[in-house]
Amino acid sequence: MKVMLLLMLSILSFQASAQDMYVCKDGSAERTVEVVYSQPGNKVPCDVKYTKASGSQVLWSANHEVGYCESKAQAFIAKLDTLGLACSKVNNAVATQPLSE
Repeated sequence: MKVMLLLMLSILSFQASAQDMYVCKDGSAERTVEVVYSQPGNKVPCDVKYTKASGSQVLWSANHEVGYCESKAQAFIAKLDTLGLACSKVNNAVATQPLSE
């Protein structure tokens, strides 16, 4: 059991973790907004990643200001809501892409 836990932790240490993830839907269209932390357990550095059918992009980043990515993500979610997308939070997601992406 300890070996399995250590293996899982070492695998996760090479991945970015998304603490705040939102899925927004409008009919069949789906978009995601994620706050991605480069160093699990630390709130900075961070990125706000936006994904839709045409691809992904980083909208905002912060290296030192704790709370910046979270507030930008919240404001963007509010904007998507006004555009007619229904957004809901997904709890404690872990990104599947390595940091090098």
